[in-house]
Amino acid sequence: MSFSPVRLLDRYIVTEWAKVFALTMLGFMGLLMLSEGYNWIPDFLSWGASVGTILAFLLLGQVKSLSMLIPVSLLISVIFVLATMNRNQEIAAARAAGVSMTRLTAPLWAIGGLLAGLLVLLNAMLVPDAIEAQNALQEEAQFVALKAKGGSAIPKGQASSVSFENSKARRLWLISNLGLSAGQAFEVVVHCFDERGREVRRVSARFAEFRKTALGWRWTFREGRDLRFDAATGSLMAQPRFQELATSGFDDDPEAMFYATKDPAKLSLREVSRIVDQAGFNPGGANAAYVMRYHAILSAPAVCLVVIAVAIPFSVRPGRISPMVGVAQTFGLFLAFYFLTSFCAAFGESGAMPPMIAAWIPAGLTAAWAFPKLRSVN
Repeated sequence: MSFSPVRLLDRYIVTEWAKVFALTMLGFMGLLMLSEGYNWIPDFLSWGASVGTILAFLLLGQVKSLSMLIPVSLLISVIFVLATMNRNQEIAAARAAGVSMTRLTAPLWAIGGLLAGLLVLLNAMLVPDAIEAQNALQEEAQFVALKAKGGSAIPKGQASSVSFENSKARRLWLISNLGLSAGQAFEVVVHCFDERGREVRRVSARFAEFRKTALGWRWTFREGRDLRFDAATGSLMAQPRFQELATSGFDDDPEAMFYATKDPAKLSLREVSRIVDQAGFNPGGANAAYVMRYHAILSAPAVCLVVIAVAIPFSVRPGRISPMVGVAQTFGLFLAFYFLTSFCAAFGESGAMPPMIAAWIPAGLTAAWAFPKLRSVN
């Protein structure tokens, strides 16, 4: 075959795929919009929020869900288009004309690569902004409602009962009340450990102040004790009182501490990366769930390429099979993939499995199953 007919075939495949993909995306987005509205509109109305605030919240939710909807819509659209071509004998005609399956599906592989790159950009830029803006709208509506009723509302950027484990610096922070806007923390206790996990120092202060400098965060503790312990025996060696203690050794990020009080699933890539960069990963530690969330976001774009590898064997089979059969099987495959992802995430969040491995196992196992089938199809 000459090059022009192949280009014509590529345009045909891309056009048919784009129609199904757009309809699938719009359908899923409509369903999610209805679900979000059912769950959140009564709450926003009870808080006295305006219609504009509610619409903004729902639209931001659509942006946030793009990283989940794109792979699912890609899987359904590719299976539907290839199954339709197979049923209409279009694939057989192309193969008879000398076009291999690898060349025939090349436009779909290119689309998968483009969508994977798009997901990288979305997860790095647009989706974090949408998640943070949506959380801000919810917190603002709750704050205004409580303030109007005369109730006590927690100001924005304030958290209570903060527990933050900095695995890199071997420190554990316990804070009764943390206020980012005020730059203060009350009832602060910092446990410092050596390489073997033995406590060697404990700073206990009535309150502390923090500010960001060119060299990083700087903490100043006030009205407390600086306890020193013998690492071998655990006995107390010294406990001098202080009115002010400023040390350059404590450079922990208070914003990461604040994010660590939130549900990992509600954090953006920017927010969860602050926790991972600051605290690192300690197997079985409290920050394992945040590390799992971080790697789950990073591994999401690879699913777009795995989707193409799965869709081709599901679609190109002998016989005149209805495209809806492939779509129905897609839902079963999606449920199996979702179960495997949730299963691995549970192990990663508990620290029983390294989060990075737990995040990549579903895509890796699916690819290991799909690529041998691709060779048989070719």
